[in-house]
Amino acid sequence: MHLTPEQLKTYYQNGYIIIPCPFSSGLTQACLNAVEKAADDPVSEEDGKKNHHRLRPQIPDSYWCALDHSLPFLNIELHPKIIELARQLENDPDIYFRNGGINELAPNRSFLWHRDSELDYVEYMHYFSGATRKNGCLRVIPGSQVGSADPLKAHVEALRRQQGVPENPSTDGYADVELPGEIALEVEPDHLIVRSSRIFHATHLNASSESRLMHHWLFRDHTAPNHRFTFEKYLTPELIDQLTQEQREVLWLHRDFDLDPKYEKERERELGNVQWSVV
Repeated sequence: MHLTPEQLKTYYQNGYIIIPCPFSSGLTQACLNAVEKAADDPVSEEDGKKNHHRLRPQIPDSYWCALDHSLPFLNIELHPKIIELARQLENDPDIYFRNGGINELAPNRSFLWHRDSELDYVEYMHYFSGATRKNGCLRVIPGSQVGSADPLKAHVEALRRQQGVPENPSTDGYADVELPGEIALEVEPDHLIVRSSRIFHATHLNASSESRLMHHWLFRDHTAPNHRFTFEKYLTPELIDQLTQEQREVLWLHRDFDLDPKYEKERERELGNVQWSVV
């Protein structure tokens, strides 16, 4: 799968594009089934990262639940059409899969305005439970991936002061200030948001009674020194046996490379305690 020249123009101009999912609805349903199978009572004290609700972190204060790179989610993250698209957008046939993850936006919670990274790479977001204003869909400023985000950050801070909001507001019960030109990206489970890591974004407050489920992931070009971990140490043999040769190659299994020192402390905590398998 490749984006057309017109789609590429839209992506580079706006910093995002919404496309139909290039994988079957059956794969989406398999993810939903896995969530219902693994879901527990709402997480509180163990959710230091505030990205879980009913999916308990494998260890306290971790980004990772039992499903992030389990087989149903890898089947989407590493779908052949997704890999083909990622190779086009990274302009590199030898990409690697950095990582994916599941974000559950709990009821009465939001994410504040921010930019994920000053580095420029592509992120994929699949709202497999659907995303609306009511349950906390993505808010973006089209074109904000270009240039410095400092003026936007300053505008956010000024609006918060005008509205009597604390400098670092809680994400519980609070939807961040409204910015000129912002767009709400409401999507169904059969659509995929492809966006720049640099786009300025937030979410609406989840005013529903259910967690909003979003599955996101990213690839990097082969020269980017950004490997989070070595996948063969985190995936069970049973899961690896289910992968295609192309999927194994994109995971860089049994290939020598340097790990990003940024994640060293995270790896020390999680190696041997975090693992993904067939569910």
